[in-house]
Amino acid sequence: MDEAEKTKRINLMRYWLFGTFVIVFAAITTYIGLFTDRDPFLAIRLGLPIWGLVGITCVVIFYGYKFLYIKRIKAE
Repeated sequence: MDEAEKTKRINLMRYWLFGTFVIVFAAITTYIGLFTDRDPFLAIRLGLPIWGLVGITCVVIFYGYKFLYIKRIKAE
């Protein structure tokens, strides 16, 4: 696999993980907002642990993919 293909795969993974985070952010904020009398600040405060967990998971998946999977392909 050449460098252009590796860069393309890394950028595609970054795009999908960021999109996943944005979708989770919007869905959780909306869902919490529906049950907190539409108070946006309360919805944001209550959603922070979930967003943090999803954000950390996305970062771990990205760097795991980047360093483990791409390095393994390079070795083959």
